[in-house]
Amino acid sequence: MRTLLKWLCLLTGVLAGCTSFAPSGGLIGQDRTAVIADMGPPSRERQLPSGSRLEYPRGPFGKSTYFVFLDASGKVIGWENVLKTENFDKITAGMLGSEVEFLIGESKSSFGVGFQNHRVWNYPFHNSICRVFQVEVTPEGKVDSTGFGYAPECGSSW
Repeated sequence: MRTLLKWLCLLTGVLAGCTSFAPSGGLIGQDRTAVIADMGPPSRERQLPSGSRLEYPRGPFGKSTYFVFLDASGKVIGWENVLKTENFDKITAGMLGSEVEFLIGESKSSFGVGFQNHRVWNYPFHNSICRVFQVEVTPEGKVDSTGFGYAPECGSSW
């Protein structure tokens, strides 16, 4: 019984922690330090012409990648979940993998395919039919193809 209680407490803590994975509206106007205090360290920070961007990929189990935008003074001016079909539609064969990562962030799950040593980057995203967006990348770092697959947690239900 104690073991069950410990597992339930752990699960409750994990589920409660998941609610803080998304940026809150209260971050607008705050500085970089406040973002990191609220969301943890970003996987990457990129300099942009108008400021910078903090990147928070929440995969492989989360279905969001948040970009938090900072102005030149380091204050939060907005944030966005970039894993959405309008961004997926911009990714085409021949594009560099680094361009994909600039557009939708890094994948937290990938696997190898074929004798050509390609990698498939998985991007779980919010949708009603348990799909993941996939980008096939060559050893040279170029996109070979894109498409949709089914998330492994769907099992045989699809």
